[in-house]
Amino acid sequence: MPETPWSGCRILVTRPAHQAHALVAAIEERGGEALAFPTIAVVPPPDRGPWGRLAPDLEAFRWLFFASANAVEGFARLLREDGLPWPQGPGYAAIGRKTAAVLEEHVGAPVLTPGDFRSESFLKLAEMAPERVAGARVLVVRGEEGRELLPTTLEERGARVERLPVYARRQPDVDPAPLAAELQHGRLAAAVFTSPETFTNLLEMLDQGAREHLRAVPLVVISPVTARAVTEHGFPEPLVAPEASDEGLLRALEEHVCNPRPDP
Repeated sequence: MPETPWSGCRILVTRPAHQAHALVAAIEERGGEALAFPTIAVVPPPDRGPWGRLAPDLEAFRWLFFASANAVEGFARLLREDGLPWPQGPGYAAIGRKTAAVLEEHVGAPVLTPGDFRSESFLKLAEMAPERVAGARVLVVRGEEGRELLPTTLEERGARVERLPVYARRQPDVDPAPLAAELQHGRLAAAVFTSPETFTNLLEMLDQGAREHLRAVPLVVISPVTARAVTEHGFPEPLVAPEASDEGLLRALEEHVCNPRPDP
């Protein structure tokens, strides 16, 4: 490959293995190097009880809200396992363009989304105003330990909210020794984190020496929520992507790490 501004720019990608391909490919297409080291494994929820209780009543909800692409795929898996179709009565909503795109592929209908990856933006939509959601049944489809901001705020606005965990996140069983060697020898130009758990799990997987080496690596995160997890563990303020997407992460890497513009 011809020399590019990204040549020699080695980036740690900590996304779950099944979701890392697009970002890894985009880094490599630009001439950089991607080191995929998943720090989260997505697994089915340990308790199927909530699904068994709510599945017969899905058509009664006004909104089915999906917190992530993992939530969409987890919900789709449960429908397939029980031989159920996607509900036709409720409206569909999602946080972020990626989640909305995945959901639209399944339902074949428009999905309400604020565009960015923040519950705060979703709650500002006109469709979520108190006078629009009061009395409405809303199903929040999410991971086992999802954020409470959205369901709690909707409840405060009068909605009748149910929470449905359709996946769980676990620390994967992978050997951290090769990554520790990369850190020790200073081979990484940056490390990318797409959720608080991708960062905190990595800290738990590394020994003290490797964690200290990680402090010298520029960290690029997908959202302010993930940035808080970084600083709460005593690390320097990370770079926050201008939007919560692969494109935003790539732009942050381009502008600040792999091809930074010189100061005027």
